[in-house]
Amino acid sequence: MFIAPILSLISIIFTEHKTVNLLTSVLPDYTFNTIVLMLGVGTIALVIGISAAWFVTYYSFFGRRFFEVALFLPLSIPGYIVAYVYVNIFEFSGPLQIFLRETFHWSKGDYYFPSVKSLEWGIIIIGFNLYPYVYMLVRTGLIAIRSTVAVATTLCPSRCKILTAIALPVVRPAIAASVSFVLMEVISDFGTPQFLAIDTFTRGIYRNWFLLHDKYSACLFAFIALFFIFLLIIFEKLFRGKGISYSTIKMNTEYYHTWQVSSKLKLTLIYCVCSIPILIGFVIPVVPLLYWTVERIGTLVTNTRFYISVLNSVSIAFITSVIAVIISIVISYIIRKRESLSYAIKFIVMGYAIPNTIVAVSVMVLLGNISHFVNSYFSFALIGTTFGLIYAYVFRFLAVSLGPIESGLNKIPKEIDWSSLLMGHNVISTCFNVHIPMIRKSILVGFLLVFVDVIKELSATLIIRPFNFDTIATLMYELISDERYADAAPYALVIVLIGLISVVILCKMFQYDKSKYSKVML
Repeated sequence: MFIAPILSLISIIFTEHKTVNLLTSVLPDYTFNTIVLMLGVGTIALVIGISAAWFVTYYSFFGRRFFEVALFLPLSIPGYIVAYVYVNIFEFSGPLQIFLRETFHWSKGDYYFPSVKSLEWGIIIIGFNLYPYVYMLVRTGLIAIRSTVAVATTLCPSRCKILTAIALPVVRPAIAASVSFVLMEVISDFGTPQFLAIDTFTRGIYRNWFLLHDKYSACLFAFIALFFIFLLIIFEKLFRGKGISYSTIKMNTEYYHTWQVSSKLKLTLIYCVCSIPILIGFVIPVVPLLYWTVERIGTLVTNTRFYISVLNSVSIAFITSVIAVIISIVISYIIRKRESLSYAIKFIVMGYAIPNTIVAVSVMVLLGNISHFVNSYFSFALIGTTFGLIYAYVFRFLAVSLGPIESGLNKIPKEIDWSSLLMGHNVISTCFNVHIPMIRKSILVGFLLVFVDVIKELSATLIIRPFNFDTIATLMYELISDERYADAAPYALVIVLIGLISVVILCKMFQYDKSKYSKVML
């Protein structure tokens, strides 16, 4: 089920005998733009994520509790929605440049305004959209060593020294994992480069497959993108290393050190680091969406296409989430009973590391081959059906539900299994009557995370969806492609509101205990 799509992709490379001059045409641009985008976004996410996590964990300042949660908010809004809002605001016909021309009586050639459809803007938009992944994991690691930092504070007065010599080496695995995930998201992102006119591999895959009908080139680009993913996995393993560990013994679990900020310059720096990412990644995109949606409330009430797209998105997300949760429970149970199979199973379900566009292309190739074989016996088709769409979603997002469910099941002692067997319950009865009730919160988390990811998915849906089957994301994409930016706002806002669910889940999963803090003056 999970290896077949990739094998189908390989078959295209060896069966399609086509010569394309990619090395001297578009491949250099795709490679350059993708690498520059990865470097720029990775740098922004790394600097903002580590700095914000350090400040809200160990410094005491007004609004710290607010920033703890608010720094997660950019995760609720997909990057392609942020890109579409920025294009609408900052382009030549947008409200900002119109205001400047009317206020200062400028014409087109009287002033310079940087084009929002550029690689530089792409780095900024994606970077400030994905930094919460680094912030989340690094902050979790920093919280785990608060006792160590409290001891270090009594021995070393330099906060910078504590950060570089103690904190960063400990959270190095978290940094490696989070940055690698951010870079994988950059490679797999289709909507943001599409709206900003940045030629990347995912955009090239979509263009060659969907518009030019060039299967060979699309599959070739897919394998190059997979090569980048493979390099990132190796990078993460090498950079993660063994890390540095310190004693986890807590001298006093009720008191931890935070440092009061006595310098106005340092306080200003902290507020800038914590507030600018929220403004760029969430506030500036959401406020126009609210305004444009309110403007169109009257027409939205009678827009049946809007309600149909919402119903389609919710129904297919619900079905996919249920299937993913069921498969995740089965896989987690197999791993629990046969730990030797854990690595093989996790390799099979690593679809989340594969870009959405590649998943869509590989699933299309597989379903096409199956349909071609079946049609020789029956009149049957799989391409352009909801089955193909759900299959692609499950392939892509199974790892999302597997993570929390497996983690929840691992927390249950195996002695409970043995006790249940001694009481006469078989394996299936133990699963339904003992394990599932105990991990119901983990199941709910896995269900909601897959649900939200399916709602936000764009590229795979565009390629695989049945004819005349619209979701919130695809209908929004069509409106934006027609430059009806304001009309797309209600659809984007629905996606953002649903995305807030994931933020609430993350905040619950990474709930920070509200302990008392002792104060140390800088």
